[in-house]
Amino acid sequence: MFYYCVLLKLLAKLPNTMDKSKIENVVEFINTKLKAELGAKLESVYLVGSYPQGAISLARPDINWLLIWKNFISGEGLWQLGTILTSAISSFENDFTVRPEFRPFKFSCPVNDTGSKDEVFVSIAFAFAATTEEKFKKVNSSIPEYVLDGFKASRKLVLGNDILANMNFVTTKQSILNSARDKIMSHHKIQLDRVPLTYHQEKQTSLIFNEAFSHGKNLLYFAVEILMSDEELARKDYLKLYGEKGKLLSYIKAHLPEAEESAIRILEAREHYPEWKNQGNRAKEIYLASSKLANILLREITR
Repeated sequence: MFYYCVLLKLLAKLPNTMDKSKIENVVEFINTKLKAELGAKLESVYLVGSYPQGAISLARPDINWLLIWKNFISGEGLWQLGTILTSAISSFENDFTVRPEFRPFKFSCPVNDTGSKDEVFVSIAFAFAATTEEKFKKVNSSIPEYVLDGFKASRKLVLGNDILANMNFVTTKQSILNSARDKIMSHHKIQLDRVPLTYHQEKQTSLIFNEAFSHGKNLLYFAVEILMSDEELARKDYLKLYGEKGKLLSYIKAHLPEAEESAIRILEAREHYPEWKNQGNRAKEIYLASSKLANILLREITR
């Protein structure tokens, strides 16, 4: 009985993780809908980020797509995409919650209280097709080349032409630093500052936790890119760190030690998302860690 009790205590400390087949079902569902309902309007559909790299978190799965439209998006096209995402939410709502999020500008509010339910986050980025590499970069100038380079490096083609394959995106330390302040401020800091002011701190704890964590995670990944040398960026060493907690923390500790504590809190929040998301003290903790990281990065880029 003693050993059984010890085992139960040990298991209670393990992070809750989601059955990977559920994640794969969401991917298959959305891919099928995109092909059937928007295929004629899309030049390319890619899965990007951690999922096609086999490094997705099972505690807080986050699936990312890049849609390259043949023409600029119409309101009708966006409504169709919204209908696809609505059908994904409805199709799985009895088992788990699908949460579309267009970070960093729009975070979703679940249709129902998620409680202890599993959640799968869906994020979709847009770009527009062009006849040449030069024109592609021009029409997608709102997307920094280092972001496009990250899409290319992690991509898996789902539909259409692999138009990223022969494109060359230049990622340098200086190009990242040039837009770093604007990105940190407009994408993260301004919105983070408003998180505890927008939600009810007792009744909407999970929304605070999720939004603060999302900003924190993206700031942490951006910190790695800011800190890397031109040689490391050329080798795309950042891709080797994103899915490796130990390596990522070691890199932050070596290059920006004042951010180590925030990094630990953020990565722990991802591992323990299911059990921590409804805890008010944890929501405050992850908010403060993410806010602190934003301030550290702003100081770092102005040194």
